[in-house]
Amino acid sequence: MPASIVDVAKRAGVSTATVSHVLNGTRGTSPKTRQKVLVAIQELGYAQNQTARNLARGRSSVLGLIISDIRNPFFPEVTSAFQDQALAHNMDAMVLNTNYDSPRILNSVKRLIGLQVPGVAILTSQIDPSVMETLASHEIAAVYLDLGKVDRFISNIVLDYEHGIAEALQYLSNLGHRRIGYIGGPERLHSAKRRKLAFMQTAARLGIEPDRIIDSDFTVHGGYYACSKLLQHGAPSAIMAANDLMAIGVLHRSYDGGLRVPEDLSVVGFDDILFAEYTQPALTTVAVPRTEIGRVAFEGLWALITDPESAGREFQVGTRLVVRQSSSAPRAAAGNPAA
Repeated sequence: MPASIVDVAKRAGVSTATVSHVLNGTRGTSPKTRQKVLVAIQELGYAQNQTARNLARGRSSVLGLIISDIRNPFFPEVTSAFQDQALAHNMDAMVLNTNYDSPRILNSVKRLIGLQVPGVAILTSQIDPSVMETLASHEIAAVYLDLGKVDRFISNIVLDYEHGIAEALQYLSNLGHRRIGYIGGPERLHSAKRRKLAFMQTAARLGIEPDRIIDSDFTVHGGYYACSKLLQHGAPSAIMAANDLMAIGVLHRSYDGGLRVPEDLSVVGFDDILFAEYTQPALTTVAVPRTEIGRVAFEGLWALITDPESAGREFQVGTRLVVRQSSSAPRAAAGNPAA
């Protein structure tokens, strides 16, 4: 005979109500108790009647994960970490891609509402306020990325762009760079604005005059053509890009233009995607812990779902500089890196 919820409760030494709460996420339990129940479920091969569970809860066992661009290498690790956590909590994750398009975000949210999801993680930095209001009005838990608002049913993940960019500029300054170009992302994106502002403020603090700042589109092609524009006005000694894809574009443009990296031009990216350490030369970049973002997004969502008050929280995720072969002292300062 298949194992029942009673069998699971006996094996774990808890009540059937506790097993039900663990399965349905309807009340918080201690980590120790939860682990005992999950071990008993695995040992007995217990399979809950999913249809009955959904009817009882009035919500599905599917969580939503909305991302900006499924083609961007930044997102696979985020998505994988989120899905792993969902499966560990007996949930599934539906991934929807918006391609930075606001109407698609709204359509994705409406679709998830129709599926009666208990929660959704929206990991894109361009959100219409109506999206947040719609989810909250349906009492659907939501975790956002860098939107700066915490409320009932709403939690927020804040990436410390400022620390990573400041660390990168300080590093370049210590090497002796004084002419540093910057390639930013689309001006409409909040994350791109924060990165560019951090670059400008840090440059001013260090007494570095930015050689030139050009906004682009977070793609390899965008980085390539933005680099061309920078080089038309006299080559800077270093270029920092707001993401690694654009930095890879800079590497390609430098090669096509006969510039040696890092001898003629130092290049620094942002994100530390998987490909960053395999470029030629390997890319110096600011690392963003993508697995941690996915894990924190799920944990924040799960906390909202299981909290009777659905009280939101803010989660901080740090950044750090990873030095590789695409950066060195400029030729004029090679004999005195601290110049």
